[in-house]
Amino acid sequence: MKPKSIIAILGVAALSVTSSHAEYFLDKDPGTTGNQSGSTYVPVTAPTGSVNISEGWEQLTASQYPDVNAGFPGSADWDDVAFSHVGTDDETSYLYKSANGVGGGPYPASASIYFGGTSSTTNIDGGELTVATDAAASGVKTVVFHLDIGEAWTYDLFAVPVLHYSLVGGGGGSVNAAYQSLYKEVANGQVYMNGVWENLNINSRAYQFNLNGLGTIESFSIKFKGVQHAQVHGVGLQQFDVVAGSSLLRPNVP
Repeated sequence: MKPKSIIAILGVAALSVTSSHAEYFLDKDPGTTGNQSGSTYVPVTAPTGSVNISEGWEQLTASQYPDVNAGFPGSADWDDVAFSHVGTDDETSYLYKSANGVGGGPYPASASIYFGGTSSTTNIDGGELTVATDAAASGVKTVVFHLDIGEAWTYDLFAVPVLHYSLVGGGGGSVNAAYQSLYKEVANGQVYMNGVWENLNINSRAYQFNLNGLGTIESFSIKFKGVQHAQVHGVGLQQFDVVAGSSLLRPNVP
């Protein structure tokens, strides 16, 4: 999926305590010498009166998750899942590779989860990641999913996130996001393609799912695919037991 617009953000981005969602920064710790790039998870404001189950993954790297034990090109099975490690409800949900792509698949590398492979063809299937919650929040009605993903050849997602759910007593289904937003782009170099130089971005995206009226949710997962050579820097997940009648997400970039 190509971004809706391309904005070159120059210089160093300072971390703002008023920001919301998972968000990628060129320097998330300006007080430390050298750029400390990476994702920071700051959850959205919960609807009034709602439970807020909130968790994030800020460092999706081999050093953070050595037990995954996977490497290039990413085709091998993961030895372990990657539990969330920040937020008030960290370690509630977990992330894992659910499918390979063309000649490779996603795995935690030195700086991010990398959708591995050796192809120079643009916009091909890089594999699938799943974020799973085995015990959903009681009465969950709204789920917000955050994703910081870097482009390859100006593309990032091969398939957008879809929420799959199981009901207490059996049955289930899937739902698409009721709202989605590309709310930040951070410049990440350029690539020469089709005779011109194109900007590459790390995109901060968010998706809001409405589960009202589906029944009593027992568990759910969110599946998405990246293009080959894309990179996932951060992920976030929130569950609310109140129906959000409008978007909780920041607006799209212009």
